[in-house]
Amino acid sequence: MDNQTEITFNSKVDYFRGGMFIVNLSPFEAANRIFIPGHRFLPFLNPAVRPWKVKIQSQEGQLLPQKIFSAQPENLKALYSLYGEENFLFLMIDDRPENSAIILDSTDNSYSLNLTVYDLSALLPEKNDEDNVLQAAIVFRIESWEKGLYTAVLRHVDRKNTEAGEWVERLEKGFRTILEKNKKLQMVPEVMSDAFIYGGKVLLENPVISLEDFFEISDINDIADMIAEQKEDPVIAEKKRYVREKTIELIKTFTSWLESSNTDNEINPEAVKILEKQILMTKRTLIAVLEELNNPFLKEDMIRTMFQVIEESRQLVSKIR
Repeated sequence: MDNQTEITFNSKVDYFRGGMFIVNLSPFEAANRIFIPGHRFLPFLNPAVRPWKVKIQSQEGQLLPQKIFSAQPENLKALYSLYGEENFLFLMIDDRPENSAIILDSTDNSYSLNLTVYDLSALLPEKNDEDNVLQAAIVFRIESWEKGLYTAVLRHVDRKNTEAGEWVERLEKGFRTILEKNKKLQMVPEVMSDAFIYGGKVLLENPVISLEDFFEISDINDIADMIAEQKEDPVIAEKKRYVREKTIELIKTFTSWLESSNTDNEINPEAVKILEKQILMTKRTLIAVLEELNNPFLKEDMIRTMFQVIEESRQLVSKIR
């Protein structure tokens, strides 16, 4: 694997098949007896499969049921942070479209969002055994990386495992290798999954701690910072902040117009249809800009392209008005 210069889709299908990884239940999940994959599946998830589209089954082969759950953003953001804070609300809208209206209609941060969760009632101990539930972790076996199928087993994991050293060192080596090989731009999900591949199959054969715990004890804080906090050159960071702010403003403007255009009887229907198509295409481009901002290797030329997209979008806003 050290001589590998390109990790293909097919190689990931084979590499991750049968692999295992650990996820700690958050206090919020344990209290509500639910599971939210969020970013914790990132290294082990086919990019074509959204986190809320994965299939999770018990050891007996029974699929865990999904349900719609409502929660305030502060209870959810930590479970999506590796996607980038700027992408959180768009992930919520992608999961449940009704969240768009909830966000736009809100005047403060007290609103609740809907999201798809997995019901852990069949997997967790009885409710009167709360201490064990709060200490619980889930070991996932990857049955099909391509299709997003996983088997879940509840177990207690020693979060201060004294035998985790070799496992941690291997994963650190994987991260260092993928960052040193930075011959092409990569999104965070790619960096995460490729780090496990370059670290070696043993990382998936005998996982001893979760990814969250790895970042807490790892010596390579620069990597943890890069992925979790997106620390970078101050000039680039400021330009990204500007792009993020203006892009979100434009997306909200287009979303508001699309929702109000259906009630405006004074506009020619054919003209509306043409304009709606143009706005939808522009909105998708802006959302892609937000997603690309999460790229830890974003370069100056790509930011210039983002500025151009913002300017063209502003011209469309002027046309609408």
